[in-house]
Amino acid sequence: MMPIRVVAILFALLATHAAAQSPKIGYVNGLRVENESAMTQQFVEQMKKEFGPRERELKELQEKGTALEKELETSGANMQPAERQAKQKRLAELVKQFEQTRRAYAEDVQVRRREARAELFRRVNEIIKVIAEAEQYDLIVQQAVYGTPQIDITQRVLAELAKQAPPPAK
Repeated sequence: MMPIRVVAILFALLATHAAAQSPKIGYVNGLRVENESAMTQQFVEQMKKEFGPRERELKELQEKGTALEKELETSGANMQPAERQAKQKRLAELVKQFEQTRRAYAEDVQVRRREARAELFRRVNEIIKVIAEAEQYDLIVQQAVYGTPQIDITQRVLAELAKQAPPPAK
């Protein structure tokens, strides 16, 4: 449901231009921009490089814990009580370390995603303003229930984003 303020602005624009000319309206599919932009692809690659070591650390911790847990299940009954207790304590420490590391990892990934998304849409908004001024649009919306292909300028926004994106690192 569109906010009343947006509808009022749209009607005001339409009324202002109704007598002289029909308004020029454009639409940008934000989800498509987010999914298809070169900037998003670069961000995904950057995230893999940045968070890959931490992901591997989590996997190693998980493997250590799984191996220790299996050892306790299969051989625990035959172990000396002190040895079994030491391994159980070590397993509890691994579980705790894994959970702390996983939580910190998830939080850091979420923060970076929000930062990247904010930067993407900051640039998208700049591009939309340039297109709107250059082509004399009266209104460009980023969220719409429906937009005809005639008013969809998403591809132009994607093309401008691609021009601004630095070349991929090798």
